[in-house]
Parts: sequence; C-alpha cells; structure tokens
Amino acid sequence: MKKIIALLLLLNSLPFYAQWWTLQNSGVTANLNDVSGITGNEVLIVGNSGTILKTIDGGVHWVQKTSSTISNLMKIQFVNPTIGYAVGENGTLLKTTDSGESWSTITTGITSNFYGLSCLSENVFYISGDNGLVLKTIDGGTNFSNESYVGNYSFKTVQFLNDQVGYACSFEYSGSDSNAFIKTNDGGETWTFLSNEVTSFYFLNENIGFLKTFGPVFKTIDGGVNLIYMGDSNSQTADLFSMNENLVWSVENTFTLCNCSYFCIEKRELDNTQVLSAAQNCYADTAGNPPFEAITFADATTGYVVGDYGIIYKNATGTMEDLGVAEFNKNSIYISPNPAFELITIENKSNTQINSITITDMNGRIILEDNTAHTTLDVNSLSNGVYFIQFASEKGSITKKLIKK
Repeated sequence: MKKIIALLLLLNSLPFYAQWWTLQNSGVTANLNDVSGITGNEVLIVGNSGTILKTIDGGVHWVQKTSSTISNLMKIQFVNPTIGYAVGENGTLLKTTDSGESWSTITTGITSNFYGLSCLSENVFYISGDNGLVLKTIDGGTNFSNESYVGNYSFKTVQFLNDQVGYACSFEYSGSDSNAFIKTNDGGETWTFLSNEVTSFYFLNENIGFLKTFGPVFKTIDGGVNLIYMGDSNSQTADLFSMNENLVWSVENTFTLCNCSYFCIEKRELDNTQVLSAAQNCYADTAGNPPFEAITFADATTGYVVGDYGIIYKNATGTMEDLGVAEFNKNSIYISPNPAFELITIENKSNTQINSITITDMNGRIILEDNTAHTTLDVNSLSNGVYFIQFASEKGSITKKLIKK
C-alpha cells in the first residue's frame, strides 16, 4: 500500500501541459542544466555529475553518453551538426566531433567554475564563470585570453553575436547585489555595466533581443539602449529563447515562503499590430526547488525544456494555450502547505468559482464537507495520513491529494 500511495503522490506532483508540453522519460534523476537541438529529433542535454543525454528520435529514447567527468555540466552548444562544446564546474571543457556520441576533455588549467558558453565557430568561443570570469579562445580551447569583468559576479550566461558585440548576465536568486548585466563592443576588452535588474536575456543579433527583469519583460531593437514593454512577470526567469523578433519563450520559477512554489513555461509574442499575447503553463510544487533550468527550440515547432530531477518536456507544435487563467483543472488549484499540519491555504487560479470542498480518506469516507468558498481550512483535527480533497464547481470537480502530518 505504501508503494502505491508513493506512486500516486509522484504522479500528482507532475505538471499537466495538455497537448503542448509532454513529459519525456529521461531515465535519470540528476539535475539537467542545458539543452541543445541539432535537429528536432537529434537533441543533447547536459547536467550534474557529468550527465550527457542524447536522443535521435525526438525524445522517444534518451541515451546516456560517456563524459569522462563527474563535474556538473552547465552549458552545451553546437557550432554545426557534428561539432559541439560543453562546459561545467571546476574548469571543465568538453568537445565532440561526432554529434555528441563521444566527448573528449580539453585541459584548461583553470579550476574556477564555468557556467556560460557562446560559440562563434569551432575555434572562436567565449566561456563565463565565477568572479567575473570571461575567457576567449581563438584556437578551439588550446589557449585563452582573459576578458573578465571586475567584480565578484558569477556570469551564468554569456552571448556573443559577432567577434565584437557580446553580453553577459550574472543573475542570482539571492538578489540584485549579486547581479550584473554587461555589454562589450570590442570583443571583451572592455565591458559596460548596463543593469542589476536583468535576470536573463537572449539576443537574435547585435541589436534585437529580449530582456527579463525582476518584473517586466522587454524587447530591444537597439542593443539595449531603449526597451519595448512586453508585459509583467513576477517570476524569476531561468532562461529565455527566441527564434524571431516577435516571439520569446521562457522558463520561470517562483518561490514563496509557504514552500508552495510555481514553475512555468511561458510564451510571449507581438502580433502584426504590436499587441502582446501571452500563454503560460504552470504547476505548483511543495519542495520549493527550481525544476526548470533551460529552454530551446530546434525549429519553429519543436522545443525542449529541461530541469532538476531529470525533468524533460517536449513541445511538438510550437503552440501553447494559457492553462492558468480560464481552465478549471488540476493546475488551477493550489494547496499549501502540503504536507499540512494545521491550516492549509487554497488558491484558485482559474476564473471559475469553487462551490464546495469535500475531504475524504483513503477508503472514501467523508471526513469534512464545506459549502463555502474558503481560502483557508483547518485540518488540525485530521489524523496523520493521506487524504483527497474534492473541489466542486459548475464546470466540474477537481480532486487533489493532501498529506497530513
């Protein structure tokens, strides 16, 4: 019985993204940090403890590849369909020349953690890391020049659009004091501080790009000098990706004091009249950890999201609808804390009113009934164990699991 209950709880914790984002079987539990699509079917992922995963059939099967390292791998990028690089902690730099089937180690002589990677060609690429570190190589990693920025910043993302113009961002969840968004116009010889409010960014070229701050999302068409408002988001964005100047995807993690955190995939676009439309798929988690780390699209219709605990999602249409606004489903009702001790808070993210709440035990016996739309419930009188809470509305009912401790 305990194994059955554990399985039910695991299934209940997984998000539901309808036909837009489907969960893949990664076969691993390691945190996955980045993803790169050679094609829609041939995709590589890197993660903690030297994890490298590859699929050649669009995620039907994921196969682990030998990395010859136990360091956490943070970024992966391909310069063409066969040649790619991966970087990670402890100065780790890997290279593949056979589309990720095998990987060789390039000795850097550096012990700092590498986080960001931006490849202009097989020979020319940039790496970012701890303590303002930005490195440049023009010979495929044999030698590096130091293009670092002054300050104790961990640059998680670096992106060069050509051999002169590049950006780097050091966003930390801990706050703006550890943040720096910087730009260079001379290949990294000098850097200009732009903001401590930018949490992530993605540029299509040296002028057109997208910026996520602690609040709004912006578009720029002049390299960050002027910003075009694209809506608000209170979430902390882990990654942005775009394929054209009117569309940007993001993965976002929102943390709350009650440990009832929200994790979202979001699509924002500008139509021909420059009217913003946005769609967001979210779910709640009581562990309080950030499951989403990176998002990419290999083409206009095939995208992948990766994150902690071996999470992989695939989008095979390039489309998405907002599940968190009008739909009355499992993603629209949040219970916190869960496990619960005394009081639980109920948050209804849909536009459908809850008419009644019923709590039953594992045997189906009704333990509590409430015909009012309370936002809190006292469950202190319940015995420790697993219960089911049914939320009834005019559009049907939703059943969620509750653990009482």
